[in-house]
Amino acid sequence: MEIPSKEAVLQQLMCDVENLMEDLYQSGFDTVHDSTLEAIKTMQKQTAAYGMQLLSDMLLQLANGLTMRRHQIKKKEDSLINVYTNVNQYVHLCKGKIECDKGVCYYID
Repeated sequence: MEIPSKEAVLQQLMCDVENLMEDLYQSGFDTVHDSTLEAIKTMQKQTAAYGMQLLSDMLLQLANGLTMRRHQIKKKEDSLINVYTNVNQYVHLCKGKIECDKGVCYYID
């Protein structure tokens, strides 16, 4: 059995986060399913374990904000959309960096 490279592992992690953000986009911030919230919390712990503290903090902030939104009768504006776009931008930049690192490994090794 071949051990996956660090780039492959991080690429899969970023794809998982990206899929979660897509699920959240499709459901909307006001009708988030319990399983999506649990998946975000699980991913928050996993990204913290990988040393991605900024992403972990953003996912925690997103999960907490979504949980609070579920219990509000009157909808009001908050900064959740900013957190959501920051997570997406972070994932996009990470995926680009991973591709660059894979290229370096290919041409140097």
